[in-house]
Amino acid sequence: MTLPPAPNSNLSVTTRDFITVEWRFLLFGMAMAFCSSLGQTFFISLYSGHIRAELALSHGEFGTYYAMATTFSAISLLWVGKLADTVRVEKLAVLVLSALCLTAILFSQIFSVATLVIGLYMLRLFGQGMMTHVYSTAMARRYVAARGRALSIAQMGISFAESIGPLSVVALLTICDWRQIWLVLPIGLALALGPSIRYLTQRTRYQDGGGLEALQAKCNTPDGAAKKQAGEAIVMIDGVAHWRRRAMLRDRRFWFGLLGLFTVPNFSITGLLFHQIHLAELKNVSMESWTTNYFLYAGFAILGTLLSGQLVDRFTARRIAAHTMLPTTFACAVLWFGDSSVGVPLFFALFGLASGMPFSALTAITAELYGTRFLGEIKSVFLPVGVFASALSPMMMGVMIDHGLGLPDLMGLNIALAVTAQIGAVLFLRLATPQIKQ
Repeated sequence: MTLPPAPNSNLSVTTRDFITVEWRFLLFGMAMAFCSSLGQTFFISLYSGHIRAELALSHGEFGTYYAMATTFSAISLLWVGKLADTVRVEKLAVLVLSALCLTAILFSQIFSVATLVIGLYMLRLFGQGMMTHVYSTAMARRYVAARGRALSIAQMGISFAESIGPLSVVALLTICDWRQIWLVLPIGLALALGPSIRYLTQRTRYQDGGGLEALQAKCNTPDGAAKKQAGEAIVMIDGVAHWRRRAMLRDRRFWFGLLGLFTVPNFSITGLLFHQIHLAELKNVSMESWTTNYFLYAGFAILGTLLSGQLVDRFTARRIAAHTMLPTTFACAVLWFGDSSVGVPLFFALFGLASGMPFSALTAITAELYGTRFLGEIKSVFLPVGVFASALSPMMMGVMIDHGLGLPDLMGLNIALAVTAQIGAVLFLRLATPQIKQ
């Protein structure tokens, strides 16, 4: 049943009222985000030592295979991501969740480099890629006035996973084999979320965006159908411009403003988390002490996510997105210059902000700049960009580590990238008119 938009749906709606009414769809987003951790770097990297030992791989070799698998998944997302423009959210969510959990079960049986690469490819495609893509695209479509808050609340699911995952895995690895964890965990997640997806995705009254079904219906009107058949790069629906992918790729804002914002967080967060065991060694901190700081990381990730969502709804993502790079710069600086007792906890706090703040701002800005009708198609470009960055960083940093480069080199690289991305975004995202060649 499709409900009409809420009357007077605007920023006067308090976050408490918003959560009270929209808790089901928000819980769906949080659960999808939580389950995506099966394909997230922070979770996979916790088993890197066991996997490298069993397959006799160095840091650089494992990072290279991880990069290969992630790159292939990024390329696949260019096509698979467009399913979000044609398949209803509840059906696509069930399909992706099933594929992810089956992949995780198969990953528990890897026995060679070939099976490792295939397993990582599928985990990255369905975990980091499609699980995130499904819920974030649906939320960006269904919400307008509260889009930032909705996305930030949903993102808390991954923050919750990051808070309990590392310590839980470290504890479990002391009493059972890593393969057993990969066998049991996906079964539990599938049974917990799968049966409730249809109920959680029902529309409620503060969903002031039309969603996929309404946008498809308007495109199928005589005028909309004619534009679609003509292959127009930008389609107007109710006075709002909805961009196709080919139009966005001719927009200067994409190349000089957005590309860095989508690349740097994935590069830095993935690379540093992937090699977190080595970073702990460089700071002379045990893994037990290192992982206890994940509570700081998760808490500040939640804080950053909620803060970013509120700021987006109040000031627009176009004004906020560029400044989500600041925590990455500060986090790397304190890990570089700070001592272990102060620098490591402060790094985790700032790195939590770096992880939490970009998501809602970057998802919202794609909807603000390019509309929502073809958002699956649009985001199927940004997803591979981010995934490719997350593929490159473990390999690049792994090679740097293998060649004896230390903390100043690793942190200096990430600081330079974050500052460059922020400058580009500040300069180009304020452009008010489409900058494309006709």
